[in-house]
Amino acid sequence: MGGMLGVEELLKELVLTPSVTGFEDEIRRILMRELRKIGANVEVDVLGNVIGCLKRGRELKVMLAAHMDQVGFMVTYVDEKGYIHFTTRGIDPRVLYGQQVIICTKGGYVPGVIAVKPVHLLKPEERGKIVEVEDMVIDIGAQSKKEAEELGIRSGVVGVVMPSYRRLAGDRAIGVGFDDKAGVAVIVHALKNLVNEGLKKTSVYIVATAQEEVGSRGAMVSAYKISPDVAIAIDVTHAVSPLVEAKRVGGIELGKGPAIGVGPNFHRGLSDLMMEICEERGIPYQVEPILGPSGTDAWVIQVVKEGVITGLTSIPLRYMHSAGEVISISDIRNTARLLSELVIKLDSSEDWRAILRS
Repeated sequence: MGGMLGVEELLKELVLTPSVTGFEDEIRRILMRELRKIGANVEVDVLGNVIGCLKRGRELKVMLAAHMDQVGFMVTYVDEKGYIHFTTRGIDPRVLYGQQVIICTKGGYVPGVIAVKPVHLLKPEERGKIVEVEDMVIDIGAQSKKEAEELGIRSGVVGVVMPSYRRLAGDRAIGVGFDDKAGVAVIVHALKNLVNEGLKKTSVYIVATAQEEVGSRGAMVSAYKISPDVAIAIDVTHAVSPLVEAKRVGGIELGKGPAIGVGPNFHRGLSDLMMEICEERGIPYQVEPILGPSGTDAWVIQVVKEGVITGLTSIPLRYMHSAGEVISISDIRNTARLLSELVIKLDSSEDWRAILRS
């Protein structure tokens, strides 16, 4: 494990690496490198999921899944003046104006800015209206379509809001793409924590899933391949923030630990066991009630083949899908610790099925 990055170092590298849905190549290379340092068996499937495995036993297969793709945009047209028209996936158009971006070409990253008509020049009837994406362009400084194309800009290339990572007060950090690169950092370090635990019955599979933002496709095929007995999806969830009342997000707050999902998308015995482990080990946790589909990889993993015992742990996050998501580093560490302790508990029990009965 020489040279293995710490959890925050890994998080920062992941966040600074663009990984638009379906275009996760660069982040995939980082994860393969880190998993090999751990000593895990590593493979990449047809959809581009990165699967790392510690094969320690045949009685129980545990899958920990977090998606590595992030919301972004795709170039649809370059006009004669060199301005770039685009479509987005998952980004709130209210936060786009003036955002610096990078476009990912074969030759490298091309910086630009999302442009609309300045507020000073708006007609009275235009003020107060949300500008639609189709009325925005990206300005990369090119003076013509030819100049933009010479920089590698063509229809079909993708981009993201300018990647960034900074520490804020306390243990908070601000960045782009914590959804769900924070979860990916968690599962890598949960696996690292388990390397020397002497697991006897359990093989642990961690999956950095592809294409979650377009329907959890990576989770579906990887769970079908692995056929786990127990699976946990790790994602982010909305936390209390300015203008967002506690009752709107179930009272979930930054710095108070992972949020454990409770509802029909999750196995009740597994949710209960995670809470018990937190209480036994002094790990702070919160409860996230979801009476329906969770909108995470857990939604598809649960119904793979004959069904999978599935749970969800979510990392509290402010300002999801914006250019300035805010997260607590302690929540990331505590989520990784919970997952490690869960695997150890299942492995050391005489009958893992019995302790999951609710």
